[in-house]
Amino acid sequence: MELFEKCALWERMRLPFALLTIVEAKGTVSRRSGRMAVSKDGEKAGTIGGGAHEAEAVEAALDAIKTGQGEKKRIKVRDKGEIEVMIDIPIQDRSLVIIGAGHVGQALYEMFYRLKWHVTVLDSRKELLSEASFPFAERLCRDDVGSALSHVVLDSNTAVVSTIPEMNQEILPLLLESDVFYIGLLSSRKRLISGDKRVHSPMGIDIGEETVEEIALSTASEILAARNGKSLRPHSEWRRRLVVVRGAGDLATGVIVRLHNAGYSCIALETEKPTVIRRTVSFADVIYEGTRSVEGVECVLVENTDEALEELKKGKVPLLVDSEGKTIDALKPGIVVDAIIAKRNLGTRIDMAPLVVAMGPGFTAGVDADVVIETMRGHRLGRLIYSGSALPNTGTPGLIGGKGKERVIHSTTSGIFRGVRKIGDLVEEGDTVAYVGDVPQKTTISGRLRGLLHDGLTVPEHFKIADVDPRGQETDHTTISDKARALGGAVLEAIDSFLSKA
Repeated sequence: MELFEKCALWERMRLPFALLTIVEAKGTVSRRSGRMAVSKDGEKAGTIGGGAHEAEAVEAALDAIKTGQGEKKRIKVRDKGEIEVMIDIPIQDRSLVIIGAGHVGQALYEMFYRLKWHVTVLDSRKELLSEASFPFAERLCRDDVGSALSHVVLDSNTAVVSTIPEMNQEILPLLLESDVFYIGLLSSRKRLISGDKRVHSPMGIDIGEETVEEIALSTASEILAARNGKSLRPHSEWRRRLVVVRGAGDLATGVIVRLHNAGYSCIALETEKPTVIRRTVSFADVIYEGTRSVEGVECVLVENTDEALEELKKGKVPLLVDSEGKTIDALKPGIVVDAIIAKRNLGTRIDMAPLVVAMGPGFTAGVDADVVIETMRGHRLGRLIYSGSALPNTGTPGLIGGKGKERVIHSTTSGIFRGVRKIGDLVEEGDTVAYVGDVPQKTTISGRLRGLLHDGLTVPEHFKIADVDPRGQETDHTTISDKARALGGAVLEAIDSFLSKA
């Protein structure tokens, strides 16, 4: 009974603990059955036999308490036997720190006390921090919030909520240095925008809340979702303005640059070996070069979503190798843009994000995406389509300087590609610009070489390998094209229209 009484006491105190039970014993052991409990502070009740094997089990239990995950563990007993111990974690160390003991703070305390969270309330107003208002909370009265926070454990099991908007600017830098999993800010008219996904300003999910009880419910729902790894649509500007762009060719890059300059956080997804030819204005080139800047916007290659979020904080555009869009679920963006321009749908779904925008043919608005954007040159370029599809692909490049299909060079054979001219060179009709295998690849028109495939790629016959702009010296191969800029503006219009109504 002592064991269960101690567990009941720890539960009332909301002190995390682990319960250890021998589930199997082999060979010579001191006990073939037994149960004990270990608190977060290392206090023990009961026994599983004592000695070195019990000490090893206690260390494993303390580690399990930190992670919140139970496990089975096999432990040797003096080289003569072995026991298997089940480690259960009945309660996790879930903590909420409330800055501000006003009406919203009281409503949050009452809700999280019922949820059996450990609650700490900080305020400089002693009269508000009464035991009657917060009977089972830890109460800290300090004039300096920074000093008060130094007396609180701010770990990965802790959420922090500020209910005093005037203090947000002061406390946010302190909280960003901690390991807390959620930072909620009750905002005044001026929002605090942060690239850190933990920051929710204003805090809470959108339920049309007005009363303090409704604000508490909205915030509690968002905290629980964050704690449990679930996705809710928050007020948070960071999440709403996170855009994942599938594709990083020249047109996709034009979209990304315009969105980046408009204040959106963009993450690009590309294939392992992209075959873009306008590489000087394509972020896809980072897969070969590691980094690429276009009109002052820097894109860097990253290996995972955590690295991507870190690069966003630095003001860069991270690019992930992910042709299937598998990382979208983990990133939980507010917007997904399909800018692959493959003339068909390569896996984009309308349920990937609150807003899904698709560029070019192969998509139907309302089925594959919320909005489809016309990509064919001419009067309709950049038109937003909310019902139906873009114009079908004609297979013929649009006219530039009076030239269409003549300006694009396709391989005359299959083999390994090797360029002998570089992007930006002025070329004459009949010049060799590259080789596929041992076969020279020539231009049929004069102009400026503005596109060339990356060396070493294996290409089939009739594959697009280069692009010549007939306007020659008038062109600039280092900046976004007129078409890419127009399509970027169309995507920006679609997003801003959506967010203004959200």
